[in-house]
Amino acid sequence: MGCSSSKNVTPYVLSKHLSLNYEESMSMTKTLLQTTRFLESCLIIWLYDETSNKFEDEIKHLQKLVYGLKTFNNVDACITFINNIQDEKVFLIISGAYRTLECFHHLPQLEKLYIFDSFEKVNDTRHQTLKYNIIQNINNLYKQLQEDIQLCEIDFIPINVVLALTQDISFSSKLTKEQASFLFGQMIKEIASRLKFESSSRDVLIDFCRMHYMNNDEELSMIDEFARNYRPNKALWWLTNRCFISKILNRVQRTCEIDIIYKFGFLIKQANIQLNRLYEENASLMKTISVVYRGKTMSNVEFNTAIKNNNDGFLSFNNFLITTSNKKVAIDFIDRRLAIHPDKIGIIFEINIDQTLFNEKHPFALLKDTDMNKDEICFYMNTVFRIESIEQITYGVMVIWLVKLKLVNDNDQQLLHILAPTRNPDIHTNQGYFLGKLLIDMEEYRRAEQVLYGLMEDPNFRSQPRRLVRLHNGLADIYTCKNEYIKALNHYRQALQISLTYLPSDHPDLASMYKAIGDNHLNQKDNIHALENYEKAIELLEKDTPQTNFAIVADLQICVNRTKQLIESNE
Repeated sequence: MGCSSSKNVTPYVLSKHLSLNYEESMSMTKTLLQTTRFLESCLIIWLYDETSNKFEDEIKHLQKLVYGLKTFNNVDACITFINNIQDEKVFLIISGAYRTLECFHHLPQLEKLYIFDSFEKVNDTRHQTLKYNIIQNINNLYKQLQEDIQLCEIDFIPINVVLALTQDISFSSKLTKEQASFLFGQMIKEIASRLKFESSSRDVLIDFCRMHYMNNDEELSMIDEFARNYRPNKALWWLTNRCFISKILNRVQRTCEIDIIYKFGFLIKQANIQLNRLYEENASLMKTISVVYRGKTMSNVEFNTAIKNNNDGFLSFNNFLITTSNKKVAIDFIDRRLAIHPDKIGIIFEINIDQTLFNEKHPFALLKDTDMNKDEICFYMNTVFRIESIEQITYGVMVIWLVKLKLVNDNDQQLLHILAPTRNPDIHTNQGYFLGKLLIDMEEYRRAEQVLYGLMEDPNFRSQPRRLVRLHNGLADIYTCKNEYIKALNHYRQALQISLTYLPSDHPDLASMYKAIGDNHLNQKDNIHALENYEKAIELLEKDTPQTNFAIVADLQICVNRTKQLIESNE
């Protein structure tokens, strides 16, 4: 945990049973079979020699111990598969006749290599940039995999950073990718605090996990343990120990898989309650802790873009954040990660805990009670910090970056400007749509498309024309960004058709749809229809004389003139 000694192959569908109104029950009575969906952040692949079945027993044994093991006996097929992975880190086992690693160096998804049962020298002139172990025993392989995957998962926690602002953000405007990512995390936190659940919520999660871990004996045993013994006062134990609960939640918070996050909603809410209780129970011990640490590694580009260039900005970790009061523990974590990835840089986050800023909505606490006895401080998911300073330091032979953070007051005016959209009551009655809109601004088009299509199946949306118009406009925006103009045009037309069921045909609010339809015709070089729609948009706006937005009309007139020039040049 940084403080302790996909062209995606996994499509998802938003559950039809998901209620997106926080006043409604979150019970789901049916789970759809999704056999191709992957639920963890790390994927193990075994590439073996197609001329031999020498390791068949070892592969079968490992399949029962780890989740989702993939096997290949053709190197080209294996590389193609890895190239199509977008959301996971890959741990690759190679056995048999494959003696060169050169063909794997270009794969950014590859976390580490293991050469199994090899007594020959590996032909790899660039091994210093791609670390591997040579292992002859399946039990030793499993042990090494567990250790390496745990380090990777701890280091894989996403960070959202946004610059401080002097005016409110508006959902109606195009957000930067950084603003959208930051707001997405804050909205998930806000939604979780408002959710109401039925007693069946836990059973829905258990059934979902059993289905996906059906071939993994070890995790099935843990799921049975969870089913028998989970209680609300044990939420943090399950979230902070390495098991299916923490592994799935770590992934879906990072990949923004909203339907699964909702399945974990009851547990997230109960963890919030438990953190508040632990803070009170350990108040005397908390007074002795003023600074905690968290280690992480990043690429130079990622560090410069996300952190170094955003001093005095706001930062949040996209999950529950586990920290230590022992700086050496965080340093040791960085040392172990850099041994695997020497091309990365190490970062120590030093967090100043001002206990006067403790807030029940986003609490923090020492993880000590009858079930846990850890010298670690856990912060609630997406807790916001301000970046105070960034400096390079030397620790032994390591050169690392020290990033000092401090907790932020809820009344911080600059933070309130950023969080302004979350205070809009309309957002909490249309949560799914607005989360989808944020995904579009984050350029997560695949995720946004899945969310919006899922909402199309929700009766709460299908029965309300205005909500349905938003969904079609959102899908049209996605396809426009992907240059799929025919699909975009189809959704814009459906949005217009539905709008005409509750608006008069000369209403100025329709102008933006005619403009969007015109843009899509223009992108398809259908200049005649583009011109017709631009002129229709101007006509609607000019009829609304008192409210006419002359800047928009001027922009449309530019579109008209440009389109006329294209028509004339084609003639």
